[in-house]
Amino acid sequence: MKLFYTLFLLFFGMTVQAAELSYAGVWKGSIGDNKLMVCFSSSVGAEFYYLRNLRGILLEPLDLTPDKDTTDWKETNGLYGDDQKITGFWAVSGISPGAAVTTLDLTWISPDGKKQIPFKLTKAPVMTSPRIPESDICGAAYYKPLEDDLPHTSKDLKFEGREYRSISTPAATVFELPASVPGSKNFNDYTRNWLKDSADWFYTCLRNGAKESDWGRGFEPLVWTDSKLVVKNWMSDIACDGSHGLAYEMYETFDLRTGKMIDTWTWVKQGDKNKGGENKQKTPLNALLKKLKNQKPERCMMGGDAFDIDDPYAGKSGMVFRLSHLNHMGLCEDTIIIPYKQMMPFLTPVGKAAVAEVLQP
Repeated sequence: MKLFYTLFLLFFGMTVQAAELSYAGVWKGSIGDNKLMVCFSSSVGAEFYYLRNLRGILLEPLDLTPDKDTTDWKETNGLYGDDQKITGFWAVSGISPGAAVTTLDLTWISPDGKKQIPFKLTKAPVMTSPRIPESDICGAAYYKPLEDDLPHTSKDLKFEGREYRSISTPAATVFELPASVPGSKNFNDYTRNWLKDSADWFYTCLRNGAKESDWGRGFEPLVWTDSKLVVKNWMSDIACDGSHGLAYEMYETFDLRTGKMIDTWTWVKQGDKNKGGENKQKTPLNALLKKLKNQKPERCMMGGDAFDIDDPYAGKSGMVFRLSHLNHMGLCEDTIIIPYKQMMPFLTPVGKAAVAEVLQP
């Protein structure tokens, strides 16, 4: 009888009010033989994924028993109206208000009501991670299988004669340095964390309705000398949740002796005050870049002629600056290379030393 009441409310609608949920948090368990992770964020929102495919499924409340701390849920594809697809229902057994809950008894019910599978969830231990903000109620415990269990392939490659290993998952492609490079441990720790971050982002984007075929994220070598490594860190233009894409392209410089990232603004006089933007300080270097920047279509000038500058890097023929115009209609960027001879008056002693290392044979 409860199932038919559930279906009635589902198709004829019911107002759901946000409320505290005594079992909010991260849970793990199995429906039949299928292991899963679940995050109940509140009485009006939850999600889960099966470990067999790591694809997010949203849970929406039915709120059948507002007089008790119990909520029943429907599995959906996150869409609404005629596009919504319901894959099942979850019935949660009665829970006493205010009680500490460490296990949950539930029943999975097929959309037609013909199949029912009792299952149990156990509260997952609290975990912390520098990649997951503490404000995220799902927490690190929810994302850990996503980070650790994505299938991957690896390939040994060379960049201008220098060996490295490429690692690819459905979420991203990254690379690691061989042990012969002094700073390889720190660098490889950084790239592994970057790959885990990509897995979290990939999961969230697909859960919100993005197409996997549109997704792309990479971390690849661009300039490599005996002491420095410039990496291109990029993401394809994909709308994960909303009308605007998330595309970006940035360049990060690493010291191969330590494996740690370098703040290349320390190479330039007045440092990151050169970054530009509407409210940033005007500097001689900023004025030069404004003079050298390319003309862009009108849509790129929605914020006037203001622009931001990404961290520069030392290329083979000069210092490279990427300018991002302030607009909300897509990517509008310039790449400007200032020859080293012209760049010298703008460099600090640290910058001049770094350029000398890049230019040495």
